[in-house]
Amino acid sequence: MNYLQQERLDALSVNYVLGGMRGKARQRFQRLLMQQQQVRETVWRWEQHLNPLAESLPEVKPDQKLWHKLQQRLGWQHADVVQLKPRNNWLHPANWVAAAAAACLALVLLLPPPAALPIELAVIQTKEAKALWLVSKQGDTVVLQASAAVPADPVHDYELWMLPTSGQTPVSLGLLPQRGQVSYPWPQAAAGLTVAVLAVSLEPKGGSPTGQPTGTVLHTSELMTL
Repeated sequence: MNYLQQERLDALSVNYVLGGMRGKARQRFQRLLMQQQQVRETVWRWEQHLNPLAESLPEVKPDQKLWHKLQQRLGWQHADVVQLKPRNNWLHPANWVAAAAAACLALVLLLPPPAALPIELAVIQTKEAKALWLVSKQGDTVVLQASAAVPADPVHDYELWMLPTSGQTPVSLGLLPQRGQVSYPWPQAAAGLTVAVLAVSLEPKGGSPTGQPTGTVLHTSELMTL
């Protein structure tokens, strides 16, 4: 099938923008977004036509508990509770300091909290829905956290890219860790751009030598705002 035939590409782009494209078909189309400027421009054009229709809909914000539940389900949140025996030795000077600190803390808690920055997150997973990385963005920082399922590759790096809705070329967000987590500042080249899709490519050690994806596009995902 020739996906670049304009009439067919328009139909696919409308289906993609409206969210009707699912599963493997959506992943294939997102790979085309990475590779073809014509596809990015067509999707951007249809987003300009269709997105204003959503502005009249009421905003629905997911509960903050969703973030914690997601971390727990992915095995990336562990709560170790330590039981301490109560002590009544309030005459010790150290306890005076503790009491003063507690009073200061109570005062801070009574103050109105600052407005929380929205959290954007994406789970990058395999076709079998096995989670590989958790991507979270808050403010100007993006945190990339690997799961134990990430295949170790000593001679390549996994690189994360964002594709802007404007149809511009992909912007690198940094190398994904094969273990543990890393954090990067949000790149200046991506400032002010809206993310259409995230993609992971397999690159030479140290990342793409050209500043654009050069290896196979392995996975795609989309950011969700909490």
